[in-house]
Amino acid sequence: MAKICLLTPTQPSINPRIVKEADALAEAGHQVHVLCGHTVQWADESDTSLLRNRRWTCAYVGGNRGSARRWWSRARHGLIRRFPQTWKLNRYLAKGALARITPELQAAAFHFQADLYIAHYVGALVAAGEVARTTGALLAFDSEDFESGYFRYNAGPGPIDRLTEQVEWEYLPQCCYITAASPGIAAAHASKYGLRHPTSILNVFPVANRPLQFRETSSAGPLKLYWFSQTIGADRGLEDVVRAMAISRDCDMQLCLRGTCAAGYQAQLEALARENGLAPDKLKLCPPALAEHMVSISSEYDVGLALEQPASLNRDLCLTNKIFSYLLAGNAVAATSTSAQEAIVKTLGPAGFVYRPGDYEGLARGLRVWHDNRAELQRARREAWWFGSNRFNWDLEKKKLLDLVDSVLMKQETGSVARSSAIA
Repeated sequence: MAKICLLTPTQPSINPRIVKEADALAEAGHQVHVLCGHTVQWADESDTSLLRNRRWTCAYVGGNRGSARRWWSRARHGLIRRFPQTWKLNRYLAKGALARITPELQAAAFHFQADLYIAHYVGALVAAGEVARTTGALLAFDSEDFESGYFRYNAGPGPIDRLTEQVEWEYLPQCCYITAASPGIAAAHASKYGLRHPTSILNVFPVANRPLQFRETSSAGPLKLYWFSQTIGADRGLEDVVRAMAISRDCDMQLCLRGTCAAGYQAQLEALARENGLAPDKLKLCPPALAEHMVSISSEYDVGLALEQPASLNRDLCLTNKIFSYLLAGNAVAATSTSAQEAIVKTLGPAGFVYRPGDYEGLARGLRVWHDNRAELQRARREAWWFGSNRFNWDLEKKKLLDLVDSVLMKQETGSVARSSAIA
C-alpha cells in the first residue's frame, strides 16, 4: 500500500469531500495524511469531533487562531494579494497569493514524503506540484470548483483569476489523474487545457449517513423547506424563496436556513419578509452542523432547495453537495436551472423540478403542488430516496476514486505510469 498525502487550504469540517476521500483511501489500506489550515472558528471546534477515531492523520499548518504564525501568514497573504503588479517579478511570491498557507503546505508536504500527493484547490496544487516535481512522486488534483471561472460574468477576470489560470496550465498536465466535482467542471478543464477528460466524482455522501428508514410524508401541517451552506447571505437565491412563500400565503410553508449568517443579512431577510407580508416565524435560522450529520438533519424536512445563481461560469457548472444530500435524505428537490443542476434534475423524474433564477412565481407554483397534494409530495420524496439508494451515494461513487488510485500506483510500480490527464 502507498503513502498518500492530501492537501487543502481549508479544514476538514468545511471540506467534506476531502474527508470522504481520506476515509476511502484509508479503508483501502493506504497510509493517508491530510495537510490543512485553520479557516473559521466553528470548524475548529467541529474538527475535534470529526477527526476522532479516523483511520488517517491530519496536521494543520500556518498557525492556529491567535498565534503569531497565523497572524504572519495572514499578513503575508494579504500583502501579496494587494500588489498583483509584483507577481511577474517572482513566481514563488505570486503563487503565495493563491492561499494563505501555500508555502506552509509545501514545506509540510516535503516532510511527509508521500508516493502520491492529491491537491484540492489551486493554492494546494502549487504546493503539491512543486513537491512532486522535486521528489518524483505522483501528483493528482481534485477540482472541487472550476476556479479559473470564479469571476462574475459582469466583471470579467481579475489578476487572481489570470494567476489561477497560469497555475492550472503549469501543473495540470503533470497530474497522473484529475477528478472533478461535476461533469461540467470535468469537461471545462478538458476543453480549456486540452487534457484527456478528467473523471467526474460527485459530491455525494455515504448511505450510512441517512436514517435507517424513510420518513413518511405528513398528510397535514406545514410544507417544510430546507437550505444549508457555510454562509447564509445575499445573492444566493434566498430572496426568491421568501418572495415565493409570500405570494403563497394561503399555503402553510416554513423555511429553515442552516449556516453562519453574514453580517447584517438576517435583518435584511426579515425586512424582506415583512415588506412582502410574510410572518417572521416562517423563517428559522440554524447553526452550522458537521457534514456527516447533514443528511440525517435534511431528512427532517420535505423539500430541499438548491439555489445556485449562474453569475459565473463556475456557479453554472458546479454541483454542490446540496442536491445529493437531499436525495439521500428523501427530500423532494427544487433547484435553479443552472446548466449542471438542470441536467441532473432531468434524470430525477417526479423527485424534483427546476425554475429560472429570479422566477419566484415559478418556484411558488412548483412548491404549491407539493403543499396541496401530499400524495405527490410523498411520491417525489420516495423517488428521491430511491435515487439516493441506487445512484447517488458515496458507497458507489468512491469506487471510481479507488480504481483511479490503484491504476496509477500499479503503473508506477511497473515503471509505466503516465500522465493520464496529459494533453491529448
